[in-house]
Amino acid sequence: MAGPKKDGGDAPPSASVVRYAPMHNQILPHLRRDIVENRWKSGARLSEPLLCKQFGVSRTPLREALKTLEAEGLVRLVPHVGAVVTDPGATEISETMEILISLEQLAAIRVAQSGRQEVLRDIRRIYVEMRKAARRADAPRYYQLNDDFHLCLVRGTGNRSLIDMHEKVMWHVHRERHRANEVESVSIESAESHHAIVDALLERRAEDAGHALRKHLEKVSKLMLANRLAQTTTATTAAAKSAMAKPKIKAKVGRNVRI
Repeated sequence: MAGPKKDGGDAPPSASVVRYAPMHNQILPHLRRDIVENRWKSGARLSEPLLCKQFGVSRTPLREALKTLEAEGLVRLVPHVGAVVTDPGATEISETMEILISLEQLAAIRVAQSGRQEVLRDIRRIYVEMRKAARRADAPRYYQLNDDFHLCLVRGTGNRSLIDMHEKVMWHVHRERHRANEVESVSIESAESHHAIVDALLERRAEDAGHALRKHLEKVSKLMLANRLAQTTTATTAAAKSAMAKPKIKAKVGRNVRI
């Protein structure tokens, strides 16, 4: 009996190795970004048929991606309903910001202590670009640079565990920032709020850098919470007005009905 047919030619042993990331890992960043940037609003149901068509995939990789998003706290998988975008309340937002502040305060201290010139140069460069974007009132560019600023700071520590923890927290913070940025304008004061941080970092005043970073993010946290409470109040008021506008139906009251 003839043995198994061998591959012809000089194909390398690694020719059969999968060259691309699994499909669910390819679509995951797109789904996550759409939630974080509020293209999918809180409470929205993610239609599997629609998403399968959009990405050109079957339900299996889509559901794998949705499971990851559920683990990250961005969606809930509800039986007989499907994936629903989560809607964190003020308490959850406050707790998330407490974690973020602690992580970034530590990052500022470590970067100032290390004094790595390439990191400090990048931070200063981003800060200068932030000021330019703020002067132009270019909100999209400013907020992208703002994210770059904080990411550069954290990555500048070289601490892999800190970087990974920060990334997980930031998905939720980015989401709230996008909510706030939808209604907030940008001004030069927005950029200048980073001035004390940059000065302390460049002068390698570690404790001052950490304190300035904490003060900055505590202000950001208050603005985010105020924005969320305002949105909640507006939604509640609108719902109440809508309910009052509906015609009232008079019910027949019997002897045993208590009013």
